Parts: sequence; C-alpha cells; structure tokens
Amino acid sequence: MAFFTWQSKFNFDIESIDTDHKKLVSLIDDLYTAMSQGQAKAIIQGVVKELIDYTRVHFRREEFYMKSTGYSDYENHKKAHDTFIDQVHHYQQKLDQGKDNISIDVLTFLREWLSEHILNTDKKLVPHLKNYGIK
Repeated sequence: MAFFTWQSKFNFDIESIDTDHKKLVSLIDDLYTAMSQGQAKAIIQGVVKELIDYTRVHFRREEFYMKSTGYSDYENHKKAHDTFIDQVHHYQQKLDQGKDNISIDVLTFLREWLSEHILNTDKKLVPHLKNYGIK
C-alpha cells in the first residue's frame, strides 16, 4: 500500500514543476517503503540524501522562475523552501549520527508539508508563471 501517491489535484500543467512534484512524492513513498520493510540504514540514508538533493533542484527551479518573473511573494515562498530544507537536513543529521531513525512522524511531516505546499503555496504561484508563458 502506498504511503504517498500522486493525485490529479497536484497537477498544474507546468511540465517541469509537475515532473518535480511527482518525483518528490515518489521519493517520500520510497522512503516509507524502505522504512516499513526494515531495509538497511544505508538504503534509508541514500533515499533521504536523494530526497534532499532533488528537493534543492526543484526549489532552485521554482525560485529561478519566481525571481526571473518578478513574483511578488518570492521572499515568503523562498522562506518556506528554506525552512523545509533545514528541517529535512536536521532529520538527515540525526540519522547520520545514529541518534534516530526515520519515523512515521517524519514521513507524515514530509507528506503533509509537500501536499500543503503544492496545494496552497505553489497553487498561488501557478497563474503568475503561466502569465509569463512558463509551461
């Protein structure tokens, strides 16, 4: 059973953003699968690293779009990105130090944060990007 699956309500018809969001959803689901199957810590750490790396790629893309088009809420949107990266990096550090493992609470945080961010914060951005011809 999937922990986090792509839903049509997440789709914005902006190919690069939708592709990124699908990948992030998939990575969170992969992390859940690895954790629930009791896979080795190294595998879980690898998935966490990939999640962080890909999140940074996605956020840079969105931030480039916002900055290059003069998006008025750029600073708040970027703060949300920075806060998320900091939180996930914190989880990674705890995992690397052997102090903690990825728990269902962490996975729920990741799923809920990304869902909320896509459906609220990013959804406000989409009309602005489409106005500038970003597809």
